[in-house]
Amino acid sequence: MDLTNLQNFIKSKWFPVAAIGLVFFLIILIALSSASKKTQPFPGAEPTLPPQQSIQSDTLITSSPSQSAEVQKAIEEQLKVDQDYASWQKEISDIYPWRKKLPLTSEKYYVYFDLEKKIFIGRIYPNSGDDVEQIKSEVLQRLKEEKGIPTDNYTFSWNIFPAK
Repeated sequence: MDLTNLQNFIKSKWFPVAAIGLVFFLIILIALSSASKKTQPFPGAEPTLPPQQSIQSDTLITSSPSQSAEVQKAIEEQLKVDQDYASWQKEISDIYPWRKKLPLTSEKYYVYFDLEKKIFIGRIYPNSGDDVEQIKSEVLQRLKEEKGIPTDNYTFSWNIFPAK
């Protein structure tokens, strides 16, 4: 359809009829779509509590007092585990405040700190012709200057993965 045919159609008496028909069709489509969303997927889909349980002031009351003692014990054990983990995380953060600044990455290397071994592990991916010692010194320089890590205090384990 070229531009003159389109202009002739817009000027004709059929354009308003087609436009009104399209608007009417869209209104019906929207109404049917919103009506189907309001209906529930199946009868009785609303949740209900079993007869032996009721909710009163944010607590669930059950007929089994031993269950609540078990639940209370589990909650206390989980709180202890959570506190231990939080204190371990704080200790790690105090000892290694720069840990969140790692890993150090580029196309030629990936460096991270192993908390269990307490060493830096550097994986180097040199292309043919790259000087591995120069890449190592770049890593050490970036760790010291950009990340503020005292690299002299730690051991490094270098793994070289040459390009194939």
